[in-house]
Amino acid sequence: MNSPDEIKVQWDSLPVEIWHSIIQRFDVDDFEPISLTCKLFLSITDRLRTTLTISNNAVAVGVLRRCRNINRINVHRRFRGDLVSLIHDISASGLPIETLDLSDQNLFPSQGLLKMRKTLGKTLKTLICYGIPSLNNEDLVVISEAFPALEELDISKVGFVEPHYDFGSFREKGITDAGIKALASNLARLRKINVSGFHLISDASLFSLLSNCASLSEVLVLNCNKISANGIASVIAQRPSLVSLAMCTRWLPVFTDARALQRLHICHSILSDNDLLLIANSSLPLREFCVPFCSGFSLRGLAPLLQAHPSLTHLNLISCGFLTDESMASLAQNLREVTSIDLSSSRLTEFTFMCLVKCCPLLVELNMSDTDLGTHRDLRFCSMKSSTIRSLNVSCNKNFNDETLIQISSVCPELRKMDLSNSMDVCERGLIQLGLNCPHIRSLNVSYCRKVTGLGDVGFRELVTLWASYSGIGDEGLAMAVQGCGGRLQVVDLRNTKVTEYGVIVMVTGYPRLKEIIVCGEELKKVLEREGWRQRHNHSGFIRFGKKAKYENDKNTNFMLGMKVARQLGLDLQIRRTLDFEPCTDVSE
Repeated sequence: MNSPDEIKVQWDSLPVEIWHSIIQRFDVDDFEPISLTCKLFLSITDRLRTTLTISNNAVAVGVLRRCRNINRINVHRRFRGDLVSLIHDISASGLPIETLDLSDQNLFPSQGLLKMRKTLGKTLKTLICYGIPSLNNEDLVVISEAFPALEELDISKVGFVEPHYDFGSFREKGITDAGIKALASNLARLRKINVSGFHLISDASLFSLLSNCASLSEVLVLNCNKISANGIASVIAQRPSLVSLAMCTRWLPVFTDARALQRLHICHSILSDNDLLLIANSSLPLREFCVPFCSGFSLRGLAPLLQAHPSLTHLNLISCGFLTDESMASLAQNLREVTSIDLSSSRLTEFTFMCLVKCCPLLVELNMSDTDLGTHRDLRFCSMKSSTIRSLNVSCNKNFNDETLIQISSVCPELRKMDLSNSMDVCERGLIQLGLNCPHIRSLNVSYCRKVTGLGDVGFRELVTLWASYSGIGDEGLAMAVQGCGGRLQVVDLRNTKVTEYGVIVMVTGYPRLKEIIVCGEELKKVLEREGWRQRHNHSGFIRFGKKAKYENDKNTNFMLGMKVARQLGLDLQIRRTLDFEPCTDVSE
């Protein structure tokens, strides 16, 4: 048998290529602890990172210098710092960035983007500026001049206004037809554009895009009230290669010319059964069909459409009031290839859940929020298993309780994301069993679950994000979670819970990888500030800043206080010691 020294030599002698092959099999979220092991592992993880999410300027420069294979940068929606300076750092890095996401920023950094023209003008292919309230025509001119090689652009806004609202006297400073015309004139390679939410653009904008962008194949114009059905019909007629279309409409255009249409989204519209039959008979190669908040149609129109498109992968039927368990049992027979289904705001029960598990072998994501789940509490289906479902939303179900949660979780052992928010009858007993049945959950939402006092001391070993605002969680529940859960937790929301300053200290000391903690109350904020955490700008979240502290029994009083609290709660809390390092807290997949 080899001695420990011989084993060490063998490990040290492994080629870099072997280590590279091993490490690339891990999730990106696991790169941070791996990178702390040695300089070799740090260099390998840096090479493997292709996506970077930045929340402050301090970390950006060092990461941009080390990680030379990054091709996508996401600026965190709660970015803390100087956005123009960040844009300058990205431009100076020399990285061949192909995708830049500036979503939900307060201001559009027009001057910084203009300076990017020399470095990223030819490489940037995708620009996402979703939800920037100040976006206007001048900003579109900047985009077209700075990035003439753009292929995908998202400048959509947040919010919805009724399609029939009268905008005759409405004055909005923002994007108009003139801005879209200037944009289209310089972006000849544009393939996809999303201008949803701008109420001042009309059919003229569509004509400008069609005239200048020969490769345009994806058009998203949701909640654009001045765009008419005639304008949509022109797009379909002039672009038979159209792949994706999203719209709100008073009447449906003819789709016979859209021979390549794969994704059709119709929102907040009135559709008839004849409209759906028209789509069914158009021989479209549909892969996604979404009609959220649409009315006027029934099973008579929906059933033939689904039968005509057995290759659908995404189906959105939010607020379809006519759906019943019996009708879904019939429709599910045509959903063999579906991977994502949204049936929220309906009266469906566990019977529908069972049918989908049985008939949809590829199902990955299921949303059944605001339904009648929990009505049939005597139903037994624990023998059924789904190895594919990764995301499940069962929030806002008034009849949902521990028994229902235990049964459903036993069917989905491979869950990664679970939303239980507003489940008033779910208690700690149900969550404990959820953690045992679904050990791979990484994201858990128990917001507004008043009866949830903790997660137990077992399970949830891979939990990364915990949303628990307005829940019944207190200090004891947090301490038990630290003892039982793994050390991967990075983001936790504890607003308006029963957690005191002692519980916050337990969280800070017990989770060395914790990056953000969201709290309310001046006392809790003072505790975090004393621990070296800083508050985000205009936000109640705190982020770990600078180097992580060493928690030593003889020096750190807060460590001792956390241990004292744990002992008072009767728990054997194991505080993990961490090394001093400059954390890459903004690197994510």
